[in-house]
Amino acid sequence: MRREDEPEEFEIADSYFQELRTWLGFRDSHEAWIPEAGSRLAQDDGLIKPHQASHNIANAVVSAIDHLHALDSIMLGAGASHPLAPFSLVRAAIECAAQAAWISAPEEQATRIVRSLSLSLKVAKDRETAYSELARRHPNLQGTLPDFDSDKAQLQAILDASGAAGKLILPSSTHILTQVRDLVPRTSALSVWQLCSGFAHGRRWAADAVLKPAQSTSLPDDVIAKENRPTMRLLVWALTPAMDLIRYSLERHSELSRA
Repeated sequence: MRREDEPEEFEIADSYFQELRTWLGFRDSHEAWIPEAGSRLAQDDGLIKPHQASHNIANAVVSAIDHLHALDSIMLGAGASHPLAPFSLVRAAIECAAQAAWISAPEEQATRIVRSLSLSLKVAKDRETAYSELARRHPNLQGTLPDFDSDKAQLQAILDASGAAGKLILPSSTHILTQVRDLVPRTSALSVWQLCSGFAHGRRWAADAVLKPAQSTSLPDDVIAKENRPTMRLLVWALTPAMDLIRYSLERHSELSRA
C-alpha cells in the first residue's frame, strides 16, 4: 500500500486512527466505565452482581480498542504492510465491539440483563472447554477446574432473582453480529467479519474474493503462485464497521451511565 496511490483512502484511515487514539483513555482507565448511581446501567449492575453488565461492556470495548491500536502501531508506527494480518486484528475488534453493542443496544432492561448474563454464560463455557484441554495434557495441574454446570446454575439463579423474563443462551459471534448489524448500517458488519474471518483462518476464498494478485507465476504440476497485495481501500472498508461499533458502544454506554 502506498499513500500516493490511494491518497483519499489513506486520509480516511488517518482520521480513523486519530479518533482511535482519543479512545485510549477508555482503555487505560477504569473511572470512565463506572456508571453514575441511579443510572440505568447502575440499576442493571445491581440486579446481576457479580456479573455486571457494565463490566462486560467495558471489557468488550477495551478489547476492541486494543486490537485496533495494535493495527495502528504496526501500520503507522512500524510502517509495515501485511497482506492478511491486519484483517485478523479487525476481525477481533468487530467481534469485541459487537458484544458491547449487543448488550447495550436494547432499551428494555430485561433484554440487556439476559444478554449480559448470556455472554457471561458463553465465557464460562469457553473457559471450561479451554481448561479441560489443558488438564488433559497436564493431568497434575494444580487448582480447581471450572465447572460449567455450576456456573450455569449460578447465572440462572441471578437471572431468576433479577425478575427479568428471558432465557439464557450461548451466543455465537454470528448470532451477535446478525443482531447488531443494522445498528451501524454504513457497511455490513457481518459480511466484513466473515471476510476477515476467512483471512484469519487462512481460507483462500477470502484472498481470491478481494485481493488482486500483483504477480502470478505458473509452476510445474499446474501449481500457480500468487503475490497478493492489500489496498488501503479494502482496509478502510473493513475498519469502518469496527469503528462504527466501537463508537456506537461508547455512546450507548454514556447514555446508560447517566443518572
